[in-house]
Amino acid sequence: MSAHSHRRVAPRLVIAVLVSGLALAGCGWVEDIGDSMDPSNSKERHAETGAEGKESELLADWVPDEARDVHVMQRTTGSERLLTFEYDGAVPQDCLQIEVTGKPTEEELAQAYATDLRTRDSQVEEWSTEPTLEADWWPVGHEAATTHLCGRWWVSADDGTFHAFAAEFTGFGQE
Repeated sequence: MSAHSHRRVAPRLVIAVLVSGLALAGCGWVEDIGDSMDPSNSKERHAETGAEGKESELLADWVPDEARDVHVMQRTTGSERLLTFEYDGAVPQDCLQIEVTGKPTEEELAQAYATDLRTRDSQVEEWSTEPTLEADWWPVGHEAATTHLCGRWWVSADDGTFHAFAAEFTGFGQE
């Protein structure tokens, strides 16, 4: 091969290697996004009280300091959370009571999401409406019992036991 031929082949080889690398990296990136929604990418945490959970930055501000036996299942690769705790009081007044149990309207979601740092700069449809995480203490389908929205949290209370889930952002790539 002549020196002239090497000058034509070398740039083509570099371009081929770069394109192949980008294609492979792209496949891994797409795979990583799918993996992030895998419920196994989660971690369970516990706090004795709401105050302790807030101090460790585990809990949202709306959770009462006096809450007891706090359990959180959190997605380690996203924003979804499940939460339960014991508390003798009512749902905090800052939370929005929804009109139809378990079925917040788009307007109710927009109003509540506007008060939360994680959701206020996005559209309602970019957030999930049901949990994908699982925990022994979380009743499957419990989002249908939601009576209040506390920011991005869907909340219900029954005989001193509170359940809440925080929506997962699903709006990647939506325009």
